[in-house]
Amino acid sequence: MLQLRGVAKSFGGQEVLRDVSLALREGEIVCLLGPSGCGKTTLLRIIAGLEGADHGELLFGGKDLAQVPVHERNFGLMFQGYALFPHMSVEQNVAFGLRRRRLPNVAERTREILALVGLAGMGERDVNSLSGGEKQRVALARSLAPRPALLMLDEPLASLDAGLRERLMPELRRIFRELKQTVITVTHDQREANAIADRIAVMNAGRIEQIDTPQALYARPRTAFVARFLGLGNQVSSAWLSQHTGDLVQSEQILLHPVGIHLGGTQGNGLTLRGVLEQRFYEGEGWRLSVNVGGATLRLRVPLGEHPVPEPGETLSLYIDPDWILPLA
Repeated sequence: MLQLRGVAKSFGGQEVLRDVSLALREGEIVCLLGPSGCGKTTLLRIIAGLEGADHGELLFGGKDLAQVPVHERNFGLMFQGYALFPHMSVEQNVAFGLRRRRLPNVAERTREILALVGLAGMGERDVNSLSGGEKQRVALARSLAPRPALLMLDEPLASLDAGLRERLMPELRRIFRELKQTVITVTHDQREANAIADRIAVMNAGRIEQIDTPQALYARPRTAFVARFLGLGNQVSSAWLSQHTGDLVQSEQILLHPVGIHLGGTQGNGLTLRGVLEQRFYEGEGWRLSVNVGGATLRLRVPLGEHPVPEPGETLSLYIDPDWILPLA
């Protein structure tokens, strides 16, 4: 449906996007995930037509977007600041785009979309009297009402408190799936991306480092940056690993995935290491351990009741499942 090929963009001689390629299927929800300054919002603005690319192709339904004026693209864009009209009611805000485009059945569509986002019966409310979560739903309803071919959201939940974000994340996905809406959303929050997206594109320094499902991304990060950004900190050098296995390792960086590190001795054909417990943190459902093994700090989680948890300073054994020893680019 949407295809980006080799998109590049610079501002004042500084390269912001470098050779970005992406394909989005109809009805798919893709999240651009990355730290501030990685280029994700610039890429969104280029797709929306608010910025022009220096190089590359943007195709939508096989048509070159460079030849399609912004107002004819039928794209929706929702900003994190909501941008609601303060002098209009909830219903008037949602119906605004419908009336401007002179679309039929405005009142019916407005009621339908308000019900979908959980605001049924609130059409007459003053938007200034709404909570942050309600304003977010009005902004979403206004973006969805004209049935955009592509909906783009820039940090849609960033201005909400943590508890409200947690409640709204699955709600957004439910709404998008119910409408079969094609979506690109931008965030720096991994939990938000995991909750909403079908696929996540992790961006770094103007490039897409990896795009995959949330599950595959966590289980098999391909680069050192992706692993670090996802909080998978057990990265060791090939030289360190070779000292413990006796085998030469091709990749310079290796991830010992925390999923594959277990407290206890030999359990199979994997690697058994001994180290000193540096720190332990109680997390409600288990303990988070930091263990020094030959100068490298390895972190793992031990569920409650699975093993007696040693005290800091004690020596312990770790088993590394060979399936979770991952080379990184």
